[in-house]
Amino acid sequence: MTRAIALRIVLALALAGCGVHSDVSRTLGARCDSADECEDRCLPPGATFPGGFCSVSCESTGDCPADASCIDVEAGVCLFDCIDDRECEFLGAGWHCVGISLREDTTRRMTVCLGG
Repeated sequence: MTRAIALRIVLALALAGCGVHSDVSRTLGARCDSADECEDRCLPPGATFPGGFCSVSCESTGDCPADASCIDVEAGVCLFDCIDDRECEFLGAGWHCVGISLREDTTRRMTVCLGG
């Protein structure tokens, strides 16, 4: 019995460390084809946003949900922060961790999940 509990705890900790965002929603991260599928805007499916991507228009990172940054693409949109490609796998095929300029200061770069 104790061994089973210990195994569950180890498994839960391993899954927590996988970088999967539990906050994928119509606000940020859900797949979309049109704006009516998202709270704010839909970044249409294509090479940059495989499968489409619900996002929020922004001027600075403070406008974005937690664990996301305001990036200088599409006139400013929020994208999930990442450290490496594994942290973008939850979005599906074609997503990678890429360094790109912040909207509020284009001389600074942040790594975010983006297609390509």
